[in-house]
Amino acid sequence: MEDKVAAIQSFRAATDTKTTELLILIFIILFLIVTFLFILNFRKALKAKFLKKLFMKTIKEKGLSEKAGDILWKYSTKLGRDPFLTLEVKASFEKAIDLYVQENPDYDEKLIQDTRKKLGFDFVPSFIPLSSTKDIDVFQSGRLTYQDKTFNTSLYDKDERFMYWLLIDVSNPPDLKEKTVKIQFLRRDDAIYVMEGTVSEIITEGEKTVLKIPHHSELKRIQRRQYARIEVDMPVSVGRISENSSEVKWLEGNAKDISAGGMRICIPASQRIKFNLSIGTEIWLNFSLEGRDFQLKGTVVNILERKTTICYGIKFSNIKSKEETHIINFVKKQQQKMRNLAKQRIR
Repeated sequence: MEDKVAAIQSFRAATDTKTTELLILIFIILFLIVTFLFILNFRKALKAKFLKKLFMKTIKEKGLSEKAGDILWKYSTKLGRDPFLTLEVKASFEKAIDLYVQENPDYDEKLIQDTRKKLGFDFVPSFIPLSSTKDIDVFQSGRLTYQDKTFNTSLYDKDERFMYWLLIDVSNPPDLKEKTVKIQFLRRDDAIYVMEGTVSEIITEGEKTVLKIPHHSELKRIQRRQYARIEVDMPVSVGRISENSSEVKWLEGNAKDISAGGMRICIPASQRIKFNLSIGTEIWLNFSLEGRDFQLKGTVVNILERKTTICYGIKFSNIKSKEETHIINFVKKQQQKMRNLAKQRIR
């Protein structure tokens, strides 16, 4: 009997020792995990602190206020975006600002506008597509449609939350409050845009009727041209191909824009009758572009008359692949220069 008791006590002692050792091992493992997580979070905190310090230094260098820096840092990180991108990419900036505006009814609009201007985000060059209704220029004209009725309209004003569209020459406007309307407009050198919005308020100022519509990023873009186009100002010799003979009559004009698909050429209005160009007329174009001479055949596709000049839209009809590539590369380089100038113009 005593032997059995001694055996049980011995077993219990061994078991307790193993349990204690197991608990100690588990405790050590948990301690190591907690320590690792603490170090990891500490390093993340240090890194975030260092990055924010660097970010605020960049903010100061760009002439922005500390408050603007805090806003951009806070709402960029909330969105899971790199705060430094908000200083370089307009779309990232606008998303951070949208969240700030949504969460703060008393947002500082003057601060936002000043920050946007100093970062060069207060306008969008004509060759860059719009990404939201905030990018639409004030005084942009368009056509507003509701059901089967259409009205001329123009963007009268805008703030961080709303657009204000003026109905033009409408003496008896319909009640469009809380109605969803469609607005279509043509952006020069870009595309046709179509947007929809619900009228939250109708504002009457004397005889003016203004529709208050919330901003959004749902813009439908309808590309009008196959190729990107850039404004230029360069001499072009225009040769009209005679209908009755192979004789070519030449006239000096100026190219006002160019793409790989064609160009717009203007000549003095006094030369119109003498030169007698009409839609469908075939012409020759001689010009130089970045050290390369071009002799291209084209067709007049549209005509724009002005007081002192007349301009012709020309579509190239015999352009070769190498010539097309040269023009495309020229347009891209000019667009990049304009982007760089747009960023630097207020710095």
